[in-house]
Amino acid sequence: MAGKLDHEWDRLSEAVVGIAPAEDFVVFHGTAQRWLDPAVADFCRDHAGQRLADIDPALANRIETQADGLADLLKREGIKVHRPERLVGAARTFAASQGEGTQLFVRDPLIVVAQHLIEASLRLQCRQRERFGLRPLVQTLAARKDTSWSSVPLGSPGAVDGPFLEGGDVLLNGGEVYIGMSGCASDMAGVDWLDRLLGESHRVVPIALRSHVLHLDWTLALIRPGLLLYCPANMIDGLPGSLRSWDKIEISAEECRALSANVLVLDQDRVVVEASNQRIADALRQHRVEVIPLPFDGALRFGGGLRSACRPLARESVAL
Repeated sequence: MAGKLDHEWDRLSEAVVGIAPAEDFVVFHGTAQRWLDPAVADFCRDHAGQRLADIDPALANRIETQADGLADLLKREGIKVHRPERLVGAARTFAASQGEGTQLFVRDPLIVVAQHLIEASLRLQCRQRERFGLRPLVQTLAARKDTSWSSVPLGSPGAVDGPFLEGGDVLLNGGEVYIGMSGCASDMAGVDWLDRLLGESHRVVPIALRSHVLHLDWTLALIRPGLLLYCPANMIDGLPGSLRSWDKIEISAEECRALSANVLVLDQDRVVVEASNQRIADALRQHRVEVIPLPFDGALRFGGGLRSACRPLARESVAL
């Protein structure tokens, strides 16, 4: 596929942005969601299976508006934007005993590494349905020259036995692919599966995270060659060796929980940051990065930010 994905910072040219129609967002809850704030966990447990619009219509509408705002921003930047198809019928309720969830966090159900399109295996059972809204697009993309399409085998419904591999855990650095592992999402069986798929073309590097961290992109962002955002408190063994000499913008565990590292890199000079995340925005500007602020606070309590809501499909390499 033209413009395959090799790095987090290459110029974004094509992407999927999640959808969050207010009437479609159904609260979901599963035992693997130990990363939730206690108050939000109680909310999800108490209202699992209910429409968010019936419980908090203002929040449901804000999430929808902000998702559309992200898509509009990328279009203004000249990026080709796709949206998932809304799920209906059996596809909507497939494996949804924990609630039907949302189609907003498209980073997780589809992984792209180089020329590989990979349907992920998500630990929360109700999220397995999300692939169906992306399937027509994946079929179209898979028909492109030199593109492969694979699916990670589904893990157990009990969220214990994998393989589990989720897009929020995957960061690309050329020949190295970093996979976060906290026990909330991806696991070693998923890492091994990806390693076998990619073979000698890539080195797959697991990164151990604290058990309350959902995904690697909660605690690490590769902004451009030599510059990263990270939360050292949530990385058990620190950064991979190849990243340790990079310039670093540190974030606290509290900022990590507020998804301050979950930024969307458009290219090595421009990053979209949640509008209220002023400290991180200022720190990036000090490193001569152009910051594009965008309101995206509505979905944060459910575990996803700007990066979570966007699945890059193609990036164009730009010579330094």
